[in-house]
Amino acid sequence: MNGAWVLSEEDRAEVAGTRAGMAVEAAAEAREDVARVEHLDLGGVPGRLFEPDAATGLLVLFHGGGFVFGDLDTHDAHCRRVANRTGWAVLAVDYRRAPEHPYPAAVEDADAVAGWLLAHAADLGPAGARLVVGGDSAGANLALGVALRQPGLFAAQMLVYPFLDPTCASYDRTIAEPDFGVDDLAWFWQLYLQGREPGTDADLDPLAAESFGGLPPTLVQLAELDVLSAPGRQLAERMAADGVPVQVETYSGVGHGFWRHPENDRMEPALAGVRDFLAAQR
Repeated sequence: MNGAWVLSEEDRAEVAGTRAGMAVEAAAEAREDVARVEHLDLGGVPGRLFEPDAATGLLVLFHGGGFVFGDLDTHDAHCRRVANRTGWAVLAVDYRRAPEHPYPAAVEDADAVAGWLLAHAADLGPAGARLVVGGDSAGANLALGVALRQPGLFAAQMLVYPFLDPTCASYDRTIAEPDFGVDDLAWFWQLYLQGREPGTDADLDPLAAESFGGLPPTLVQLAELDVLSAPGRQLAERMAADGVPVQVETYSGVGHGFWRHPENDRMEPALAGVRDFLAAQR
């Protein structure tokens, strides 16, 4: 870690202001009823379980937000939608965020959750007998990383526009990204790394993994107008070359973040894709 790195007051204010705005937005969002919602301690990591009646599996979900934003409340309404659309229980994970907790804090929390699942999944009843890991954006990075480190724990994985490549070299700069451009994404990496060189650390960037062999069936959902679609496609191609069953869905006319916003007409088709993918894992 480079001890010379200092969080600027401008960045501090932007993080605080954005988090406050997201909290207000989340509080105003409509929430569907789910049969059971429970707060859990996942080996020292807060979690929230959304369980519909007769859940047939458990989707362990890491939220997006560039490792800086997002929490249980910002993703609460969407976790309810995922649970209700798929019939699977959803276990949302509240991992530590940068800049207060830079890399590798989030990775350590993901591993703590994996350890908790190994010890306690059976306590969750029928849903805990079939585990799938997933996430959107930064959460997809964490989901893929923990699947690589815990071979055999998950029956499948679901990766929505995964946030990969801290060098930003693979990002598609020809796309006029409506939500997050390359500079925005580089800022997230800066807050997460805080002076650390990315190197070839697969825990930080799963694209650096030497092999993806042994990973479970994988759904990759991408957005057409997202600069992260390029590394997402690269990931899917490498996994397929290593023998991983990979299904790639690219949603047209939308940018990064579409997956959890109901005002976007591509959200429901994407959730239907998740439903069908999970149904195939039974």
